[in-house]
Amino acid sequence: MKTTLMAVFLLLVSSLNVFAQEKDLKEIYTEVTTAINSALLTRSGAMEISGFLSYNYFATKYTDDEKRSQQTAQIEPVFSYFFVDNISLGIDLSYLHQKTDYESSQGSTTLEQTFIGPIAKMYFGQDKFRSFILADYLFLVGDNYDGGVMDLGAGIFYHMTGNFGFSLFGKYGIIWSSTDNIDSQNRILIGIGISNFIL
Repeated sequence: MKTTLMAVFLLLVSSLNVFAQEKDLKEIYTEVTTAINSALLTRSGAMEISGFLSYNYFATKYTDDEKRSQQTAQIEPVFSYFFVDNISLGIDLSYLHQKTDYESSQGSTTLEQTFIGPIAKMYFGQDKFRSFILADYLFLVGDNYDGGVMDLGAGIFYHMTGNFGFSLFGKYGIIWSSTDNIDSQNRILIGIGISNFIL
């Protein structure tokens, strides 16, 4: 009986030891492959498919001192290609839903628009956490504007695992419009994004 219990105990201890070593090897393998992938994500020839969700706030002052405030939710799918290490060029297709509040009449309206335009992005470093800067120019189509938007932004990217990661960013945009009575318009966007890289 004691011999049987001793054999079962030794078998159990050996199994746990093998499982622990296997788990350690899996963790080491995951860490090594993640580090390698992090170094390769933004290399020349890679592609990035990403999507951003942002919230922004517009403040518009017209030449007749009328003021309007606008709140916007924006979804941006982006496809880009790294033509050199850490620098990509791509296409940004954006959809927004915007609510405008009028100071003088206390009323509000809603607007939906689609934007499209080029985007450039530059990453810094090869670690799991890395910063980036971006610039885009989006052509606007809709009832209110007949111009474009230029956004400049910066953010932090976190490489989760494999070719997948998350980002947090902020952008400042300047709007040019052919509407004669607009004096100035700008927007600030804060958003989150997901990215998948094709190596």
